Amino acid sequence: MKEKGVFLPLDDRGEPVHAHGGQIIKDHGKYYWIGEDRRGRNKVSCYVSDDLENWTFRNHILTIDNPVNRYYVVSDLTLEVPGQEASIGIGCNIERPKVLYNKKTGKYVMWMHWELPDNYSKARCAVAVCDTIDGHYTYLGSFNPIGHMSRDCTLFQDEDGTGYFISSARENLDIHIYRLTEDYLAIDRLECILWPGQQREAPVLFKRDGIYYMLTSGCTGWAPNQSSYAYAKNIAGPWSVRKNFGDETTYDSQPTWVICCEGEEKDSQWWYLGDRWGGSNGYFNSSYVMLPMEFDGEGNVALTQI
Repeated sequence: MKEKGVFLPLDDRGEPVHAHGGQIIKDHGKYYWIGEDRRGRNKVSCYVSDDLENWTFRNHILTIDNPVNRYYVVSDLTLEVPGQEASIGIGCNIERPKVLYNKKTGKYVMWMHWELPDNYSKARCAVAVCDTIDGHYTYLGSFNPIGHMSRDCTLFQDEDGTGYFISSARENLDIHIYRLTEDYLAIDRLECILWPGQQREAPVLFKRDGIYYMLTSGCTGWAPNQSSYAYAKNIAGPWSVRKNFGDETTYDSQPTWVICCEGEEKDSQWWYLGDRWGGSNGYFNSSYVMLPMEFDGEGNVALTQI
């Protein structure tokens, strides 16, 4: 790693890892990095590692040519939009994909943000499902969750197996936390609305020692800004006031995930994963920031500079 944890790893083929707006999760003893890959007809790719440093390309797990299945009564199965040219890549915009494994169904479920190729007027979420974490996902369609707008998003799985979908709503003015159905394929209910009118995006939700933490950034497009965090003992609140972390640009990054390197409880390490965006003119040169997190036992979180 280089200055302040900035890195752009190469995979086993010698190519940069394209997994932007994504996540790094542990599955069957290995780390899987899943995220945006807008090259050509790709949408989401998957890489695997034993050590978080050496990455092997596994698959383009979602492309605009993947199989589709009309699972929902009201949904749009469109992945390639005729007559519209995307500003980045081909077809619809797929952003911030996240995957959870459902123990009851044995399926891996992906939720993501869906938009038209040339504008962000639809503000939908979208869902895909697969039997394996790195296989070809079946696309189930895009929709507005129980009628709401949905842009930047993430997933969270609680210790009891309950799944949650979290997204920016109402033109990014609010953050919505939705409880998912038991199979993770649909919205069960809107659990709570956080920070109405405060314009937050890039949500990341994780849990440590019985406390829920939420990271978010401000809304400044491709430009980095001061991110903040809040915490709660119950996912439905009450939540603490937001507190800043990192520097005024979060070390030139935007939150996308928090990684827990599980070991003995006292030895568990928590890492912040952020995107250092290249912007619309240099999206494919975007890199990543990975920094260790520190907790003081009173709800305060800090990023440790490397």
